[in-house]
Amino acid sequence: MFKKIFCLALALVMMMSMAAVGFSAAQVEVADVAADADAATTGADNDTASQGAEADVATTGADGVIYFDAASAGWSGVKWVSFYIYGLSGEGNITEWGGKNKQYTSNEGDTWAFNAKEAGVQEGHEYGIIFENLDTTAQTADLLFNSSCFGDTAYVPNPDDKIENAVDSNKKSMKAAWKSSSLGSIKQITSLGNIVGDSIPSTTSAYQMMVNFLASKGSQSLTNALGFNGKDAQTTIDETAKALGLNKGDVEKAIAEAKDTGANDGSGDKTDWSDKWDKSKSTLEDGDSNGGKTGENTDNTGDNTGNNTGNNTGGNTGGNSSTSKSGSASNTQTGQTEDMIFIMLGVMVVAAGVIFFARKRERA
Repeated sequence: MFKKIFCLALALVMMMSMAAVGFSAAQVEVADVAADADAATTGADNDTASQGAEADVATTGADGVIYFDAASAGWSGVKWVSFYIYGLSGEGNITEWGGKNKQYTSNEGDTWAFNAKEAGVQEGHEYGIIFENLDTTAQTADLLFNSSCFGDTAYVPNPDDKIENAVDSNKKSMKAAWKSSSLGSIKQITSLGNIVGDSIPSTTSAYQMMVNFLASKGSQSLTNALGFNGKDAQTTIDETAKALGLNKGDVEKAIAEAKDTGANDGSGDKTDWSDKWDKSKSTLEDGDSNGGKTGENTDNTGDNTGNNTGNNTGGNTGGNSSTSKSGSASNTQTGQTEDMIFIMLGVMVVAAGVIFFARKRERA
């Protein structure tokens, strides 16, 4: 009798084990299918969002129109706003200065529009742009600009934030910015030798700016600055170079290069500042010239940041999605494995109890 009961209990344990394994496998399969469905849904949502973003870009930037928020500059109700654009890669002026720009602009309330693409702004080139209030002749400082700004709106973050006009030191200009683009006001050496602005165009560098400052005979030159700033050449060169982040070696090389370059106005004059600047008396940091790489285009940082942000965002999003899916499947499997163990233990306890009572009854 005991053997029969024992065999029956053993068969019961085996049947329950097989059922538990099958149940666990079915649950894991269901969990995997659910995870795949979630991933597919997430991917579809991301695709839809991406397509929507591309559509937004297409509708705002493809036509080449840029905008200016006149109210941000305190120009609400102004009759005319001029968009003056000049090339930084040798293209010359894209638009003419002042009132001659009236025919190119239109306004909707305090937002002024200008089709820069139709005017001749090309992809891959950099430009400076100045917004002028033709009612009062007030203007913004030179703002860096390229085709990535199509569809973007320029504005004045703080009308009280004014900097020295690069050409005329008697004037002050409001700093402008783009609402989306990281490009800022163009870094320049003023007619007094001061440094204004934030962004160095990719067409130049801090070192090259110094060379031009030393070589030129124009309004933004060391010669002009010494005639108005009340300082000597040693002090002006040191202060300008320091503001550009240059060292003694950079200045020494720039002075030599400026002498070879001659005047930018084409006169062919040789300007040698080596007898006006003494390296041993300079307040600049020591160091050899780095080949003109100091202060290279800071706007590439904005582009790289955008690219890296996009890449990292995409990578992290993909990684997080994968992690989420893997984590869900892993947690589901762990939970079902624990359930199977408890079921097996329960069956074994029941079987042990049946055997125990069966033997006790047989002995009785």
